[in-house]
Amino acid sequence: MFDNQSKELQEMRESVRKLAHKLIPQFRSSEFYNTVPRRLFSSFAELGLAGLSIPEDYDGIAASAATSAAVLEEVAAVDLGPAIFISVHSMVSGIIARGGSEDQKRRYLPKMSSGEFLGAFALTEPSAGSDARNLKSSAKRDGDTFILNGSKCYITSAGWADLYVTFAKTSENGEEGISCFIVEANTPGLIISSPEKKMGCELSPIASLTFENMRLAKSQLLGTLHKGYATALGGLAGGRVNIAACANGLSRTAIEKAVAHLNERQQFGSKLMEFQGLQFMLADMQMKYEAARLLTLNAADLLDQATKSPEARMAPSIAKCYATDAAMQITTDAVQLLGGAGYIKDYDVERLMRDAKMLQIVEGTNQIQRMLIARELAKAAA
Repeated sequence: MFDNQSKELQEMRESVRKLAHKLIPQFRSSEFYNTVPRRLFSSFAELGLAGLSIPEDYDGIAASAATSAAVLEEVAAVDLGPAIFISVHSMVSGIIARGGSEDQKRRYLPKMSSGEFLGAFALTEPSAGSDARNLKSSAKRDGDTFILNGSKCYITSAGWADLYVTFAKTSENGEEGISCFIVEANTPGLIISSPEKKMGCELSPIASLTFENMRLAKSQLLGTLHKGYATALGGLAGGRVNIAACANGLSRTAIEKAVAHLNERQQFGSKLMEFQGLQFMLADMQMKYEAARLLTLNAADLLDQATKSPEARMAPSIAKCYATDAAMQITTDAVQLLGGAGYIKDYDVERLMRDAKMLQIVEGTNQIQRMLIARELAKAAA
């Protein structure tokens, strides 16, 4: 079904792992809190990670969904923040690669692949998160231009991105009235808030966008007018697989840290690893991680096959929901296994637990994922 052990993929994993361990710790200071360190992004771009979903004709590496998932797991295993802004950037560049005009592809994709441009995905609004059909932002035709008004919230990389794939209503016809636009960061009428203060994921800022009578050229329309809802859903499917992969990175690191602590710490004359109750916790953590990893690989494989079966439609939601729930449980158990040390920042597992919480919410909450899975089951049984 999938080959996660190919020589090429293992070499890519190793290269990403070494680079992440070498570079990311340099940016864990208050100086870089709530920023996208462009030097870090550029270093990942030099390895090809900014061009994961970009075709080779536009200077990308055209990675498979399975390869992208493996790469993001390795980055997230060191720090979730860079994995998130790379994942969102890849989702945006993939949307442009699939649905953009030739001019848009030539204009944006090489710069996104090189790391000169960072992409952001502007869908969520104060009244429309998982319910994307309830958008309030509007883009009204005015001759050969559109006038964009509205606001977005919780936008990854807002303030550091160079372009925003933005969704707005172009008619009142529900999901058939949503269109997609490429908004460059220097476009007059764009107002960006200060970054939100979050409980985790500190190297991936989020902020709000406001569009005030922004005039967009017709050439900034991405894809077909009124068909932006399908564009959003298409991007989110791959994004959910990537979020599952990020969760697996957190889980793996939490298990590694728990194992190291249990082997080092002694109580009552024995290593903690020798206590059966703690062994059982550790075994459950590993089982959840292995199951999550296989679900993620399965979903990635189905994305690569571009099949339209109910299984393929459910797979990203299943992987995202299970892997992120598993990461939340695994990181929480890691804190417990480290005891008092688990609650101390120097031991790092508390950071993993805080980061894991976010993954149960982004790219559609896990409650929404369960609804999507159930709907597919209902359709298949009808």
